[in-house]
Amino acid sequence: MKKLLSLIAAAAVAVGAVSCSSKKAGSSSQSSKAETTEAVTTAQPVPADHSQQTTTTAPASTTAAAETTVVTTSAAEETTHQPDPLGGDAFEYNDDGAVVFEKPVEDSDDKTLIAAAQALFESAGHVQMLFTVGCPFKVDYDNYIENSFGWQFYRITESGISRLSDIEDAYYKVFSRRYPSSELSELYIEKNGAVYALCGNRGSNIYYSSSRVTGIKSRTDDEIVFTVENYYDGSDFGDESYTETDDFSVVIENGNVWKAGQFTLPY
Repeated sequence: MKKLLSLIAAAAVAVGAVSCSSKKAGSSSQSSKAETTEAVTTAQPVPADHSQQTTTTAPASTTAAAETTVVTTSAAEETTHQPDPLGGDAFEYNDDGAVVFEKPVEDSDDKTLIAAAQALFESAGHVQMLFTVGCPFKVDYDNYIENSFGWQFYRITESGISRLSDIEDAYYKVFSRRYPSSELSELYIEKNGAVYALCGNRGSNIYYSSSRVTGIKSRTDDEIVFTVENYYDGSDFGDESYTETDDFSVVIENGNVWKAGQFTLPY
């Protein structure tokens, strides 16, 4: 497993740090954040092709004065195993950021399924941001084309990315093709034997706090629909803390691989 779980703590901080305020559609109720015993916060993986280095600091004291030691570890050295928070080691992230069960899904109880859904929800949010806000691939900002609206799309120069289908193949490593993305064809253009990306950045909702998968709504042999609650600390209009509720589904492929199905980015 090559996922760098510690990166997601930083990703979560970045989400709350960017400035933009927008409320997404969905049912909402004015309430304070409710604790749940079934939802578990898990780390967010980074696609294997884009591993990065992380720097951590550890305080070390001497008789003269306190010193700070900076330790840099590579992605390969980091632990990437995603344990079942309930202690059963029932699932983990694969190299792409999807969730994989070590044993038949039907052998797991509801709490384990909800914990796995929480892990996949966070992975899906990270991947959605990578592909739709900015671009997860190397681009040449001096080489661009324009669409009919005059928007500039920049040429992707990363090896192995030369067609729109290459973008889709990377995206659908975490998302299920059962729910095609309409955004990819709007944000990426295939032309002149290359793919061009809009690279349109935006800020995140500064009032977004967290999301919790709270229960199972329905299930079939190859798809489970969960209820997820998204918590916000207010709005530009002076609203108090509130919660929005959405559906989030996982599509089970090859018997034990979970990919995101119905999904709405909460920030």
